[in-house]
Amino acid sequence: MVSSLTPIQSRIVAGAILLLLFLVILVAAIYPIWSLNSTYDEQISDDQHQIQIYQRIASQDNQYQQEFSNLKRNQQTDRRYLQSNTDSLAKAELQRRMKQVAAKKNGEIISTQAVQVTQEEDLNRVAIRVRMKSTLENMKAILHQLETEKPYLFVENITVRSRHVTRRRLPKTKEITKAISMLDVEFLLSGYLKRGES
Repeated sequence: MVSSLTPIQSRIVAGAILLLLFLVILVAAIYPIWSLNSTYDEQISDDQHQIQIYQRIASQDNQYQQEFSNLKRNQQTDRRYLQSNTDSLAKAELQRRMKQVAAKKNGEIISTQAVQVTQEEDLNRVAIRVRMKSTLENMKAILHQLETEKPYLFVENITVRSRHVTRRRLPKTKEITKAISMLDVEFLLSGYLKRGES
């Protein structure tokens, strides 16, 4: 069939084949570059979108800094928690608070003992064991004041015993009623300290 073509026709067929070969080579060379370029265009578009988001966030930096400062200030002045910086100072703060309340309400502290610190979520629970003597009315006032004022304190595991007065050691008649009405009380007093501060 090729031998039956005229010289002009064979030149046209040769030119068409050459053109087709050139187009195939051109497409084979350009397609990867075009595909890579398309990928880069998508990446650039995504990056520009991310930059816009970051610029929007950066423009709100002052607002976030102010809110952070307010939050930090509120945390430092948050009177719901013990204000000490460490667990040992928080235990001392609990003891000091206990002594102040007991002194105001005519309670007599016999001893205080530190209890191991426990962690609960974002807080450290600090506790002391307290032994004291007081009348029932005064004890009620002491416990009420401890649990209702700030910092928030919790009284747990209360043991109350009446004082045993032997006949030999029986006080004078005026003081008999007072001696009999005195109670020995033992309880656990706890408060919370933010964990980041210990």
